[in-house]
Amino acid sequence: MTTTAEASTPASVSAAPEPSPASSAGPATNIPVPAKPALADENSAEGLEAFTEYWLELFSYGYETNDWAPFDEVTDPRCGTCSTVSSAVRNVYESGGWVSGGDSRVMSFVSDFQINTQGSIGSYVEVVQGESRIYSASGNVVEETPEGTAKFKATFSAYLDGRWVMLDFGAPEGTE
Repeated sequence: MTTTAEASTPASVSAAPEPSPASSAGPATNIPVPAKPALADENSAEGLEAFTEYWLELFSYGYETNDWAPFDEVTDPRCGTCSTVSSAVRNVYESGGWVSGGDSRVMSFVSDFQINTQGSIGSYVEVVQGESRIYSASGNVVEETPEGTAKFKATFSAYLDGRWVMLDFGAPEGTE
């Protein structure tokens, strides 16, 4: 006998597809867009740090999915380093290839939280990028970068219209 509660329960619940990271078998699928923490919109040193970590999550997400829209929303279009890196990754995908790995992580973050003469706030951020592989359309590895090869030490952000925007990133002059 079926009870009223059992009769009203759906036979099957449609679950979201499982995320699948990129591998030699193919590009990543169903990778969720990183969620922006509320603190990342706060105009404070802590907010800037949270934003920087979030921005790096979007950077890593772009590498593995080639979906750069969320990254572009929080990045100044004049960021030359940003467009150089994202264009290189886009070219891999446009040729039928894909990228695995390459997730970037903040190792340390320091900012005096002072607006400089260009109107931005600089931060000294040690970032390490994880191992990455670039695959050709046939699934062959065409380039492999070991963990820690790509590092940068500075970011320049501005708080505009109630939110942070990444203006540029890279190694400060004389630090390489």
